[in-house]
Amino acid sequence: MSTIVINVPQETYRRLQEEARKAGKAPEVLTRELLEISLQAREESRQRTARGILQASERARPLGERLRNKIIPGVTLDEVRESLTKAGGPPLSEIVLTQRGAKL
Repeated sequence: MSTIVINVPQETYRRLQEEARKAGKAPEVLTRELLEISLQAREESRQRTARGILQASERARPLGERLRNKIIPGVTLDEVRESLTKAGGPPLSEIVLTQRGAKL
């Protein structure tokens, strides 16, 4: 194993000692566990997509069959935005909000 030395405020160290005591562990063992948990959580959060996060928070739903059938293969979102801009219509975000309807 590698060794790392960090300086922490006295209050932080006191809290760490207290938590370690409650868990029946040495402060350095608890510190390593907390560090590993934190690094894993950061890695997992980077891997999540915006769509996944929105769906998990129930702010977005997967497309229904009707909408999926309207997708033109090979057309990108940027191409759709460009076409809407050239057409002089409302922004895509406004169209989506209109079609979504009022929030419950």
